[in-house]
Amino acid sequence: MTTSGPVASAGYGGTPQSERKLAPDLARGVMLLLIAMAYAGVYAGVAFGGRLPEGTSVADTVARFVVVLVLDNRAFPMFAVLYGYGLAWMVARRRRAGAADSEIRRLLRRRSLLLVAFGSVHAFLVFPGEILASYGLAGLVLGWLLFRSDRALARTIAVLVPCYAVTVTAAMVSLAAAPDVAGYAVPGYKTVADWSMRLAGAPFTPIFIAVAYPLLLLVVLGFRAGRSGLLDDPSRHRPLLIRIAVGGIAISMLGALPAALIAIDAVRPDIVSTGALLALQVLTGVLGGAGYAAAFGLLALRLDARRGPITQAVSAVGQRSLTFYLLNSVLVAVVLHHDLLAVGDRVDSIGALAVAAAVWLVALAVAAWMDRTGRPGPVDALLRRLVNGRRAHDQRAVDQPRT
Repeated sequence: MTTSGPVASAGYGGTPQSERKLAPDLARGVMLLLIAMAYAGVYAGVAFGGRLPEGTSVADTVARFVVVLVLDNRAFPMFAVLYGYGLAWMVARRRRAGAADSEIRRLLRRRSLLLVAFGSVHAFLVFPGEILASYGLAGLVLGWLLFRSDRALARTIAVLVPCYAVTVTAAMVSLAAAPDVAGYAVPGYKTVADWSMRLAGAPFTPIFIAVAYPLLLLVVLGFRAGRSGLLDDPSRHRPLLIRIAVGGIAISMLGALPAALIAIDAVRPDIVSTGALLALQVLTGVLGGAGYAAAFGLLALRLDARRGPITQAVSAVGQRSLTFYLLNSVLVAVVLHHDLLAVGDRVDSIGALAVAAAVWLVALAVAAWMDRTGRPGPVDALLRRLVNGRRAHDQRAVDQPRT
């Protein structure tokens, strides 16, 4: 199994480009576009669980329908699966290098705590609904499973599935009853109350996401996929990847259809029914995220032998996922937030998606330049240095899992 974490080339201590696996990098690169689109919708007042206002154009209605059907709560699960996949890879790589389990546990704890810290700063300054701190929390809670058997992983999955069926449904019923989902999701910058809300939300949001969305389940599924090396050798696992991609995406779309109809105000169930249907959208997103990841594994089989400049640039974004996740989030906020450039006050769903796509294209260009010049993502490199201390210069590829 070769590394495909956010290290691009041997020029700065990473795995040689010829030895990298395309599938995880490609999946993360496109995934960051989808996450930027999801964040952009919140700034434009169309957060998940909300309804379009009266007088919305036909084009914008169609756009919102498609977003709920194939994007909302689908990019996040794919990111979570890949995060768990990367942690499993890191533990396996460390063990093969002869590291003691106690040392690996220490590095995992340190890395998880740092993700909580990075995410908390990001939540306070930029986007309160961010996900880095949640992944750090998941690493702290679930890291011990990486040293247990596959049977332990299966038992954990069996316990988490019914638990999340209950907690996600309860959370989505509460969301359906909330009067202003988007307004609460993005506090401003101008008043003490705005900053107080940001400060109060920073420690609460990771816990909320871990309970209201199937985060822990997704990460454990990523552990299992990582042990199997599904994306490291997609040709060997092609039949399974096809089943996951086709079945997962199909079930995901069926499960999201009622929520998509609610989002465009085509149907108006009561609050409890709305919450239950939103929960169905979230829960089937587990299969959607897994299906998308599998689809990118299959796509990599076709692209790996003849990587063009676009494929290479998307892969370069995925190799530096932490850096470009934060850059995308900051740029989307600067352009759309009502207290900054305030473009979000003047655009609809299509406009918000266009802003997110433009931001991602900027990231694509920067990542392509970094790839050509052999530069790491600066935030990824900082995380490595903080996790590994003085050893970071020599072990960049060893210690950086797929985030």
